[in-house]
Amino acid sequence: MTDVDVGKLAELSRIAVSEAELMQLEKEIPEILRFVEQISEAGGEVSKSTGDHYNVFREDTHAHESGLYSQTLIDAMPHKTEEGYLKVRKIISQE
Repeated sequence: MTDVDVGKLAELSRIAVSEAELMQLEKEIPEILRFVEQISEAGGEVSKSTGDHYNVFREDTHAHESGLYSQTLIDAMPHKTEEGYLKVRKIISQE
């Protein structure tokens, strides 16, 4: 694999790669590809079965009417506006 190949891969992947990293990747990528080839040659069948567990969620045995607890939750809010909106603390950051 040449620096052009590695550079093109980085460009297609939208990954910024320095010259030093390009040189290192030129050495590592062929080794990685050889390893993948060895694994492929080892054969074996890939199993896509998940076994007997197809749904791990429990059955909802105590379903309640939608919105049943809404007013209780709204009444518990510490800050409300006059228009009935709920005030919450801003949690979005610029980082």
